Amino acid sequence: MIRKIFAPLLVLIVANILGGTFVYYVYFPWVFDIGEKEVKDSITSDARELNFRLSILDYNHSPQTIARAEYELETKITSEKLSDLNLDKNIKDELKQNRYLVYMSGEDGPIGLVILNDNESILKLGPYDAPYYYVTVRDWFVYAFVLLLLNGSILYGLHYLNQRNLRPASYALDKVQFDGLDLERQEYAVQDLATNIPKLVEHINDLRKEHQQSLYNQRDLMHAVAHEFRGPMARLSFALDLFNDKTSEARKEKLTTDMHDALDELDALVREVLGYSRLKHGQHPLQLSEFNIKELTEDVCDKVKTIHNNKQFVIYSQPNQGSVLYADKNLIERALINLVRNAARFSISTVQINLTEYNESIDIQVEDDGPGIPPGKRKRIFEPFTRLDFSRNRDSGGAGLGLAIAKGIVSRHHGKIWAEDSRALNGALFTISMPLKQLDDAENNDHNQEGDIS
Repeated sequence: MIRKIFAPLLVLIVANILGGTFVYYVYFPWVFDIGEKEVKDSITSDARELNFRLSILDYNHSPQTIARAEYELETKITSEKLSDLNLDKNIKDELKQNRYLVYMSGEDGPIGLVILNDNESILKLGPYDAPYYYVTVRDWFVYAFVLLLLNGSILYGLHYLNQRNLRPASYALDKVQFDGLDLERQEYAVQDLATNIPKLVEHINDLRKEHQQSLYNQRDLMHAVAHEFRGPMARLSFALDLFNDKTSEARKEKLTTDMHDALDELDALVREVLGYSRLKHGQHPLQLSEFNIKELTEDVCDKVKTIHNNKQFVIYSQPNQGSVLYADKNLIERALINLVRNAARFSISTVQINLTEYNESIDIQVEDDGPGIPPGKRKRIFEPFTRLDFSRNRDSGGAGLGLAIAKGIVSRHHGKIWAEDSRALNGALFTISMPLKQLDDAENNDHNQEGDIS
């Protein structure tokens, strides 16, 4: 890990050292040679011009001649003795032979020399400025450009290698298919992974928690099913033990009726559990059709009245003629039956259903004048096999799947259901909020997995 962190830094340090070495040992000598040549050519031109002027005067000169030459050549001209100059013998011989030369190694800088007729008197031009010795702004720009080129090339190479190494992970993101996971794909692999990996990890953690919760729910469901089966199985076993040849006909008929009732209860329980399971795992396809929710609610109340004929059922609808839903009529009817039957079971005298249409949704409220639901149990009542009053028998309390199935149906229709206190009747109030129109088959299948009612 440390090597991966410091390797790019070490490469950049080496690149900067190489850049400095190149500038110092390659660029500077090259610029020095060019600058030196330019200065030497300029001094040579001045020395040649002065020699030409002196040759016209047979190398006789006056202070006026020197002053004019200084003005026109824009350089200082002084008279020297050849013997006073610290020059090599070869340079002196060359000067005597050519009459003029350029000496670049003067103490104060480059100079031009012109020898007169006596081969001893010297006219010295300069010293001249030697800019090639200086580090100019241009040199700093060149140095910065070299560093920028090297560092840019190395950074691009590192970026390319990084992109190539991360490309398989980026390709893997293309194959990720999770419902409810919205990835924002980016052009570059590093940015793509930095943006989407945290989302993917968070989603996987959520799935892990959901899976763990699903296992817990499955375990609780199995325990609850076993507990629910125990009662009718015990009654069936007890009736079989009492059923023998010595039993009277009247007793046999009563035992037979008890066994049939126990079997019917087991059959109903199995159908309820299977229906709940299909809803929970999104395996119940929606049969969509248009229907009037007010008319359906009236039919539901008529069915529940046959069992609770001493209760009053009141329906309020806005609009008054009812709203048209595009949903699975059978499932919505089943959810309403479970809610209305539950309200009638615990009510004192009145069950009220409120139907309120909004722009694209509808609220269905079922409330009663019963004892209500304690605040701490309002979420738990939608769990399977949950009863608020364990003292009630199954004839009055049911198997405890009604509200769980109602929640599953509402979730399959992309709606919500919750419980609270009824302000009008002082009992319990159940509210369903769902869209007026469901998506068609192809679109609806994309949302099926959202119908988890756990």
